[in-house]
Amino acid sequence: MGDLSQLTSASLTSFLVLVLARAALHKWQAFYETVGFAQGYGLVPRHMVPAIVRGLTGAEALTVLALLLPFTRPFGGLMAAGLFAGYGALMAAALLRGQTEIDCGCGGAPQIVSGLTLGRNAVLTAMALAVAMITTGPVGTAGALMAITAGITLFAIYGVAEKLASHLPHIRQAG
Repeated sequence: MGDLSQLTSASLTSFLVLVLARAALHKWQAFYETVGFAQGYGLVPRHMVPAIVRGLTGAEALTVLALLLPFTRPFGGLMAAGLFAGYGALMAAALLRGQTEIDCGCGGAPQIVSGLTLGRNAVLTAMALAVAMITTGPVGTAGALMAITAGITLFAIYGVAEKLASHLPHIRQAG
């Protein structure tokens, strides 16, 4: 079994792979819905959005592949950090323009762009940077199983947190 930093990196990698794979799959399966979410940001001409969404889907898929291969994992971590930070910057720009009722288009439970989604992306960016910075090495079979289990557990917690966050606007209105 590898050392603690390598197990941590492998666990974070497993989690990030699941987050990005889900995001890419969502963009691919619900392409027109995602295009609509992206157009809601109003940052580029509408006719360019489909090509940008295709490009982002490809970038997410390539990032997943880079994270899965040990020799490209640090680069994959940087790619993931860039994606999460970029998405966060787009959300921040929308909020600064007063767009408070648009869906983030992230691929999980529907979430309105807010400080919460910005915080989530900041945490995801930090996790991805940790993967990029921690040297990778063999963790062995037991370590790999632990890392995959930890990644799946984090992903399950992440899904529950997203679902709860998606209900916050309704809770605020009722209160």
